Amino acid sequence: MKLLGLLFSPLVFGLAFLAPLIAQSLVAVGMPTAGINPLWVGFIVGGSLGLAAQLRGSWFWVKP
Repeated sequence: MKLLGLLFSPLVFGLAFLAPLIAQSLVAVGMPTAGINPLWVGFIVGGSLGLAAQLRGSWFWVKP
């Protein structure tokens, strides 16, 4: 059961879904990434957002 919880955690969502989405968005709009592979930029941004959501317990910035 813990494996299932880890699989659907915000950190995994940030790395597995947001990272490629961010990378493809950067390529689609033609934004330069200073010689860094856009996927790495996506991993950094998506991982940071996922880690923040994991630590806060919510994706929303304001918790009720």
